[in-house]
Parts: sequence; structure tokens; C-alpha cells
Amino acid sequence: MFDFIPNLWRDLHPMIVHFALGGLFMSFGFTLLARVTSNAQLDNLSWILLLVGVGTAIPSAVTGIVSHLPYEALPVASAIEPHQLLGMLGTFASIGVVFWRFMARQRGKDIGAHPLYIGIAVIGLLWLFLLGGTGGNLVYQLGVNVRGINPLIK
Repeated sequence: MFDFIPNLWRDLHPMIVHFALGGLFMSFGFTLLARVTSNAQLDNLSWILLLVGVGTAIPSAVTGIVSHLPYEALPVASAIEPHQLLGMLGTFASIGVVFWRFMARQRGKDIGAHPLYIGIAVIGLLWLFLLGGTGGNLVYQLGVNVRGINPLIK
């Protein structure tokens, strides 16, 4: 039951990444829903979920790099790199979005309704779809980091 403990360092990425994906997905979704309903509570919820999503996206990116290391010299590394690039670029962009929204909120003008922010939310949802799809492909089609299937992982 606790056989995951010796492999915890390698398993941290899938354990953490789902908080980032869920937080960001719900944040972007609630941003769009808040615009349609003009609901300020949904706007505040989208802000909190943005913080949760970005707060867990940073360790997700770091643990993703750690998970990638055993595959560095193998042919499968070429399949991992697009996912890794999407994750890192999206994480940096999300940090920028948090900073932008935080500064606006400090001035008393939340940008959740700003057309540019709405556009970023839509792009963010597309990014999450691509990131989750490439990650799922690595696990379910290539067996990356799956013990019992992958000979690199004991």
C-alpha cells in the first residue's frame, strides 16, 4: 500500500499537477461564467482559484523536469519536450497574469472583466487542454513514468 514512498520524488509531478490543472481550469471557467452572470462572487472565486492554480503550477513545472531526467537520453525525450515546453511557458505566463491581476486588485480595479483578460482566459483553457492532452499521451500511450510497464522504473 505504501510502496509509492521510495518513488515519491518521481511521483510528485502527477500528484501536484492535478491541483494546478484543476485550479487554473476552474479559475478561467469561473472568469468566463462571472462575465456572463455579472456575479462578483464568481469573480472573487476565479481570483482565489487562479492563486491556487499558479501556486501549484510552479512546483508542477519543477517536478515535471525532475520526472523527465531519466528519459533525457532516450528517444521518448522528443515526445516529452513539447509537454515540458508548454508547461514551462504556460507557468511563466500564468505568473504574469497573477501579477497583473494582483496589481489591478490593489488599485481597486479587478481586471476579471477586461476583454484582454477574458481573451487570456480563453487561451488559458486551450493551453490546459493541450498540456493535459500531451501529458496524458506521455502516460497512457508511451508509459512514461509508469512502474511495471516502463523498464526504467523499478
